[in-house]
Amino acid sequence: MAFDGPDGYAVGLESLARLVEPRRALAISDWSAAHRVLTSKSSSEPGRWRNERIPFLVDVMNALDPRHPAPIVVLKKSSQVGGSECGLNWVGRTVHMAPGSFLVLFPTDRVARKWVRTRLDSMIATTPAIRALMPLGRRTNAGNTLSEKHFPGGVLYTGSANIPDDVASISVPYLLLEEIDRMPAALIEEGDPIELALRRSTTFPRSKAFLNSTPTLAETSRIDKVWGTSTKDRYYVPCTHCGHFQYLRWQQLQWVSGKTSSAAYICEVCGAANEERHKTAMLAEGNWRSEFPERESDVKGFHINGLYTPIGLGDSWTKHAAAWERAQGSQAAIQVFFNTRLGEVHKGERQRVEWQEIQRRAEPFALRQIQPGTLILTGGVDVQADRLEAQLLGHGRREAITVVDYAVFYGDTTRKEVWDQLDAYLLEERTNSFGVKMRLSCTLIDSGYLPETVLGFTRSRKFRGIFASRGSEVANRFPIGRPNYPDTKRRGKADTRTGVERYEIGVSVLKHWLFEQLRADAGTPEVPVQIADRHIRFPGGVPDERGNVVDGLQDEYYRQLTAEVWDPKHGWVKQATYHRNEALDTFLLGRAAAMHHSVNLHRMRESDFARLEQLYEPAGGVTKPTSGKVALPRVGGFFPTAAKAKPTEGDE
Repeated sequence: MAFDGPDGYAVGLESLARLVEPRRALAISDWSAAHRVLTSKSSSEPGRWRNERIPFLVDVMNALDPRHPAPIVVLKKSSQVGGSECGLNWVGRTVHMAPGSFLVLFPTDRVARKWVRTRLDSMIATTPAIRALMPLGRRTNAGNTLSEKHFPGGVLYTGSANIPDDVASISVPYLLLEEIDRMPAALIEEGDPIELALRRSTTFPRSKAFLNSTPTLAETSRIDKVWGTSTKDRYYVPCTHCGHFQYLRWQQLQWVSGKTSSAAYICEVCGAANEERHKTAMLAEGNWRSEFPERESDVKGFHINGLYTPIGLGDSWTKHAAAWERAQGSQAAIQVFFNTRLGEVHKGERQRVEWQEIQRRAEPFALRQIQPGTLILTGGVDVQADRLEAQLLGHGRREAITVVDYAVFYGDTTRKEVWDQLDAYLLEERTNSFGVKMRLSCTLIDSGYLPETVLGFTRSRKFRGIFASRGSEVANRFPIGRPNYPDTKRRGKADTRTGVERYEIGVSVLKHWLFEQLRADAGTPEVPVQIADRHIRFPGGVPDERGNVVDGLQDEYYRQLTAEVWDPKHGWVKQATYHRNEALDTFLLGRAAAMHHSVNLHRMRESDFARLEQLYEPAGGVTKPTSGKVALPRVGGFFPTAAKAKPTEGDE
């Protein structure tokens, strides 16, 4: 009987061909759609990855493919647009289909560990193709830890840009740098950590680096500078009325003032309003367009803002409009809006502030008179060879600040006598306009000069909220972070309970904040700033019996407060005509003290301020307690001073 099918030899050849056939290399976007599954830990829409849900990420991911010519890919973005997921998809596809070692760097080691636990391990657990190659969790017997993940053909290293060994000791072909604007400007004796990391991949012929970040200040933003040298791609979408393609700009989102629900995108050509319900269709038809396509083989750069966020995956146009209205009047809030919602640097105005202009805002009240609305007191102290200078600040709602006092204690600061004067000054109770006594909640003392003396003074006074500090040279350092413990090295082990604490102060960020506040208080001739709405208030003094103004801040204070200017090339520099800046330094320390974790002014809610107001500014005036101690609510992480009644007539 005849057999019409293929003979055994042909079947064998076909089977062998299937076995040796090279695996088809999927583009990163195609690999994500085929293998990636999102979980509720990392996404508001768990389930299989769908490129059509966030179409503007497709080209970003595919630019990370080794076959794309650009060795550096940049994504300057707002929050909630999926930038971090692009990096994870790149890692997953590389491990699965084109093995090679990775170095993933974050601003801090804590963020790196969190990324591994909540994002990387989650992707491994839900992706069988990766789970078979990369072990989940820690397996030290296989050389895997939180900072190392081994897989066939490579290793994935994670680390912090703050740690030199994490940056400069590993050579890899692939670099993933997350939130580079929050990385330190330089490592001690090492230099720029980003440049160091990029140098580690130059020995590989087809290296690739992905720089992904939300921008910060125009003068210090790294992602903005790198993006400026790139192809500068923007995502263009069509108008639903005339079909004109345009990239979404904040200026074109318009609404009726006070009615943010009316927010709609106005076409720049036909002027018609595009409602947000049409955004899904607009995104699906959109495409990336390069401003400088000739840079394709050097740096591929993408920019995306929060207006593109798909419906249901982040804030709507209505919420963006409401956030903009809330931010008015606060330069700090406007910066957050530009950075996190628009993915843009905050430019502000960086011209010099004249001391005479600030002095003219001084108000007719005296030093040491605590003004209504002051609910927290903090201090900052600067140490010089022949004196200690202290400034007291009062804080209220909306982070408003009033200068309460400025004092100078002359004497040899290596001797105990002058420190005793400061100690008594900081311990003093001060009575506000309601007759309630207040104490300092937190004080920071600069330890740049005589560090051992400062540490010795603060070591036994931490229970009073008095701590050592030192300024950080890192331009984007947070105003105040976690302390370090100098006593640890002395005693051989951590002594966080009784040992001295010293805090690194982000002076550059604080200076930018202060000068933005001072400039905002100037207002405009058309819209002047009312006294009660000023961010910072200064005591101008009161007339004595002879008509002379006394107990106000002197000219010297204002000169010192404005003694530094911002230079885009050299950073903060002292003016050539004036070198004293103690008023500025102590003001910044007082501001940082309000952000200390024991106070947390910047995190307080209205309910916290309301309780402080009941304690320090009772509506019916102060009455003497009838018995016992006053029970104090714990507000904002600290115990306020007990309200002590002012003696009434007949009590003495």
